[in-house]
Amino acid sequence: MDIPKVNFTRLFGFIDILNHMGGKSDVAAISSKEELELDDILPILEAGKMLGLIEVKSGDVSITEKGYSLLAATPSQQKIILKDAIMKLRPFQKLIELIKQSKSGYITKQDLLQYPSATSNADDDDYYYDFANNFDWIIGWGRVALLIDYSANNESIRLRSDVEHNE
Repeated sequence: MDIPKVNFTRLFGFIDILNHMGGKSDVAAISSKEELELDDILPILEAGKMLGLIEVKSGDVSITEKGYSLLAATPSQQKIILKDAIMKLRPFQKLIELIKQSKSGYITKQDLLQYPSATSNADDDDYYYDFANNFDWIIGWGRVALLIDYSANNESIRLRSDVEHNE
């Protein structure tokens, strides 16, 4: 499973619009009403499905129970819902694992970008993920969900302290 390629604000706005349309609508109707091109709406739909916030069936999109919870949540509760959702995605599981395995308690951007080429051993299920082309999305979602802290100054990535202790 990949990672969402749309920012949280855009995804949340889409779910909110869908909620105002009764919680379920035809994808084409939303696209037309909101003047969204297919290239704009597809990443939103993919991200929403990936995080379990919406369902798409036969051209209809509907809000899931988790999606309604996100809409009703306070900003801090939203972060918890997002953190739980993204921690189920394999790239974030791998990121957490890499940080926890580091002796320093953090990894650098360079460590992460070198990861796929550095590991091709059988005990990692031959897991490959293109962190280089998805770096900004990983950092963006990891930060918005309060999963990681990223320092652009020294390009270090560390787990937020509440994540370290809850794992």
